[in-house]
Parts: sequence; C-alpha cells; structure tokens
Amino acid sequence: MRTGTNPAKAGLPAYQSQKLGIATIVYIPSLDGYFEHSLEILKYTLASLRATTTQPFDLLVFDNGSCAQVVDELHALHKRGWIEWLILSRHNVGKAGAWNWIFSAMPNEILGYTDSDVLFRPGWLEASLEILGAFPQAGMVSAQPNFYDVMKGEGKAHLALQGDEAYHFEQYWPPKEVVDEYCLGIGASQELAATFHQNALPVVHHKRQGVRAVIGASHMQFIIPRAVARLVVPLPATRGLLHAETKALDFKIDQLGYLHLSTLRPYVFHMGNNLNPRVLNEVQQITSLGQSRATPPKKAPLQGSKWLRLLVALARTPRLKRGMVRLYHLLFQVLYAEKPGKED
Repeated sequence: MRTGTNPAKAGLPAYQSQKLGIATIVYIPSLDGYFEHSLEILKYTLASLRATTTQPFDLLVFDNGSCAQVVDELHALHKRGWIEWLILSRHNVGKAGAWNWIFSAMPNEILGYTDSDVLFRPGWLEASLEILGAFPQAGMVSAQPNFYDVMKGEGKAHLALQGDEAYHFEQYWPPKEVVDEYCLGIGASQELAATFHQNALPVVHHKRQGVRAVIGASHMQFIIPRAVARLVVPLPATRGLLHAETKALDFKIDQLGYLHLSTLRPYVFHMGNNLNPRVLNEVQQITSLGQSRATPPKKAPLQGSKWLRLLVALARTPRLKRGMVRLYHLLFQVLYAEKPGKED
C-alpha cells in the first residue's frame, strides 16, 4: 500500500531539454587489442565536444555492451555532470539499433550524433548550423567534407534543386592536406587514397546566402533535425555493425526528399583506435581549452516565494541539508503514522 503523498505532486518542475542534443554510441568490450586506447579516445571525444560546442546541449551516451571498467567511467562522467542521459545496454543492439533508441527518444529540436572516436574542432557547430539554416531541405549535415558516397550515385533528393535559380552546382577540389587527413582517419589504402585525390567533390551553392555545402554526409558525425530523425526509424538492426543497415539511414532520408550535406572544411577528425604524435598534440590543445567547461545539468526553473528560494539555497549547504532531511523524515512519520488501535 502507499503511505503519504509523492512529493513530486507538489509542483516539482520537470527538466526542460536544451535545443541541441548530442548522442554517442560506446562499444568497448575490453581494454586490450583493438580497444586498448578506446577509453582514452572516448574521453578526448567528450572533452573536445565540451571545449568547442558554443551553445548549451544535452549529452546522451548509449553504452552498447561495454566492459565493466568503461561502464564505471561513464557513471563517473554522469556524476560529474558531463552526461545528461546515460543508457546502459547489457547487449550490443547494433549501431542502427542504438540509432533507433536515440532518434526515437531524444526530445531536443536538433539532434547531433558522433562516433565515440571523433575529435571536435572550434567552429564545427556554427558551420553545421549555417548549412542547416541555408538549406531548409537539409536532413543530415556533417562537419567534415564527405568523400565517400554511401548511396553510390543513387541519391536523388539534391536533383530537385537543379532547376532552382537560387542554387548553383559546382565542383570543389579540397586541399591535399584535407584529403590526406581524411585518408589517415579511415586508414585508407594507397589505392583508395589516390582515388580521393583524383576526384572533385560535388558542391551546391546557395547564391543569395553565399553558403556552400558538399553533397553527401558521413555516419561518423552529423546533425539532424528531430522531425527528420523521427521519420527514419525504425532502421533494420540485426548485426552489431553492418553497412547495409547503417546506409538504410541515408536511403530513408533521401527518399523523404531531404539532403545529405557537409562542410567544405574538416571541423571534425576521425581519431580511430590509435593516436599519432601530431594528432595527440592537437587533441591536447583543444581539450585543454575546455578542461573547466564541464557543463553541469541545467536546473529546472524554481517557482515559488522568496522564502522557498532561500530554503533551497540553504539546502545546498551539506550540514543544513542533513538537518533538513532528518526533519523531513520526522515530519513524514508524524503525518502518516498509523493510528493506535483501541485496547480490548
């Protein structure tokens, strides 16, 4: 039976989410072999995200069956206020399966996704939002020029802009160092790297707003409007990581008439499972900017009189809080104590 009244019914405010929500999927089943440095790299991802994201955001971490040590670290980050929502799955439900949870559940107006091994650079959000704002048809925007066409020429949504005088289609030859860095991030073979160097990227130009975007986006990192994210789920999810299932995201977005776009400059970098000295130096420079920028969870707005606000402020003092808790338990016993029965 229930005794007393749930205090939340007295008007406790509910948390109001930020406009931007960012999610990452973590799968580190061990800390040896391929995954030896993965926990360290995950921390760099989260630290660089905090250091370079210039507006408040909610962070959701979906752990996809990691080992106990990684889960303990995620709990610690959650306690520190770096993570708003921490989802722990005992089983690996697959990348597409985790997307199904993320896209269905996150309440934010704009959703961001990143793999757990991505380095964020200053300006990534501004550049992404500029493209999202200039192209109302944008469904998915990455902060790195897209070199690999997941749909292999079958995408059709961008063709709707070809007859529109507001847009102009052109080619873009990225600087050699940009292509080299992309190839380094994905561990491209010499043959594949040569292909990327020899092909220009298709670009759409919004002439009035002066905004250019590469046609195509990456699964590694992107932002997506919540309205679009809700439309693409459920995605097929039968394997931990299957190309046929992850690219279903691209085809669904394209079939709905939304564009895949990306920035011309690389504002993010795929660190992978290892760091060379050059990349490690950049990682340390970026993350050092935000060592003290761990954003604590946003408090729900406090309603009520100045006396209530005063009491809340006093309750943040540990000693006074302990006294208030003891008083609360005493009052609860007084208010809801069972009435003594009559003697025979």
